[in-house]
Amino acid sequence: MTSITDDVPMQSDNPSPVSDITRKVKVGWASGALGVAILMNSIGGLALFYMISVLHINPALAGGLIFVTKIFDVLSDPIVGRWSDSLRSGKSRRRPFLLWGALISAGSFALIFTTPLFDSEWMRAGYVFIAMLIYTLGYTIFNVPYMSMPSEMTEDYHERSSIHSYRMMFISVANLVAGALTPWILEKMGRLEWSSYALIGMAGAIIILLSMVNAWRTTADAKFTEAGTHTPRMLDELSHVWSNRHFIRLLGVKAAQLIGIASAAAAGMFFLLNVLQKDLNLMALTGLVVGPMSLLFAPVVVWISKRIGKSRTYMLAAANYVIITATWVIADANEPDWAYLLRMALVSFSASGNIIMAMSMLTDIINHDAKKTGVRREGVYTAFYSFTEKFTFAFGPLIVGLALGFAGFDKNIAPEAMQTEEIRQALLLGNCYIPVVMGFLAIFLLSGYKLKEEDLKNE
Repeated sequence: MTSITDDVPMQSDNPSPVSDITRKVKVGWASGALGVAILMNSIGGLALFYMISVLHINPALAGGLIFVTKIFDVLSDPIVGRWSDSLRSGKSRRRPFLLWGALISAGSFALIFTTPLFDSEWMRAGYVFIAMLIYTLGYTIFNVPYMSMPSEMTEDYHERSSIHSYRMMFISVANLVAGALTPWILEKMGRLEWSSYALIGMAGAIIILLSMVNAWRTTADAKFTEAGTHTPRMLDELSHVWSNRHFIRLLGVKAAQLIGIASAAAAGMFFLLNVLQKDLNLMALTGLVVGPMSLLFAPVVVWISKRIGKSRTYMLAAANYVIITATWVIADANEPDWAYLLRMALVSFSASGNIIMAMSMLTDIINHDAKKTGVRREGVYTAFYSFTEKFTFAFGPLIVGLALGFAGFDKNIAPEAMQTEEIRQALLLGNCYIPVVMGFLAIFLLSGYKLKEEDLKNE
């Protein structure tokens, strides 16, 4: 077991071979991704629509509120990452955070989607702003230590991809549950009814709590590393992380991708209702398609990566996303439902590739750095990675909210009622233009990624 010291790595009292990681531990750890995916995807894909069309908050203000709450992560992410690196508990230094993060995350999700309908728009905005701050804190406390754990569980290059393929499976289940059930509830109970979102908030909070607590409970026997007797200073740690060229390149890839994905998520429901003139039953049907497709693609992605390498697999997934997303520019109300379903099914390959390869490459970078320096920095690396995820996801609602505001979108009428070329272009900005441009940037950055399997073996 490796220690956080400035010297040579220290051996564990109970060393375990790489092959000791069991399927039970993989599945148990990965189950936490169900709650994380519901938490993050619901906020990314539903919060802006909810704030504008149900809480009747100005589009630009709603997007701005979501964006501003992420500034809090500038401090919270590295602090939690550093804390989880240095905690000395006698057991896993990561697991205590999982339990507290689960409680705060579940509570915040319920708070957001039960925002009282105060008479004042500013009171509604203030309440949901505070609830969003609590959400960012809970997400950080759970996710930063959670995502640090795989780099401790194994040192095997391809086993890291396997671990994250299990995580992808639970994300697929979340897409199946939330992607199919949420729009069905909204269509049946009323997509502009406060009670619909309150039900989603309470049911989602229960699922989030159960899945995250299960990840905490089932990882008691997972391999872990201990904090050493001496911990490097925070500023030294930050400087070291930012000097790692492999990490900075991967961070750039992820940031570019997620800005595009977050923009598409924020615009997605508006685009379906306004541009395509479809109801949310089509989105529910899409959830039934995308979930199983993602489950199918997860092992395929791992298989491909063993043959052509992780970065090339990642590039393949990114290129697929760019091609499919570009076709939204020709979409209109006359196209058949199967065209929408086909796009979303094909994009699920990209989702599997992006998630599995990015996290597998991150754990490679962390372990490569630990072998070179003798210092374990899982929490610090993951903190910056997690911050990038959350901060870029805040750009989506901000961009779409501002674009809708400039296009003259009326928050007080049904989203499908106003059909102008300005609104269509505002939604295409989020659903097509930005994702395509950011996708090309991600592919360009990936082409220069140099850390390979042989580099890790030579350390």
